[in-house]
Amino acid sequence: MGVFDLFGREPRVKTDSKLSVNTALNNDKEGFSSPVAVFAPTSYEDVAVIIDAIKKGKNAVVHLTELKTDTAIRVLDMLSGAIYALDGGVYEMQKNIFMFSPSGVELNK
Repeated sequence: MGVFDLFGREPRVKTDSKLSVNTALNNDKEGFSSPVAVFAPTSYEDVAVIIDAIKKGKNAVVHLTELKTDTAIRVLDMLSGAIYALDGGVYEMQKNIFMFSPSGVELNK
């Protein structure tokens, strides 16, 4: 399956340009750190925040459903390169939803 096959349906575009982070899973403010952060990037610029979470040892679940196809491909390419450099792993959970794990974290498929 090629990268272009992953984005077979029409993308939905969100007008808000802020990165959406699920605070229920990424709740550092209450004194504990969850191993999973959930992201729904709305632009290519949001990739740095996701990579920072992976560098801190968190699994990053990334929903690419809010992006245009071209932008989603760029985001996926950038995250794939970063995860390769960090010696981590990437898993496709569902269409347009991926989990990026840091080095030393292995998930059973």
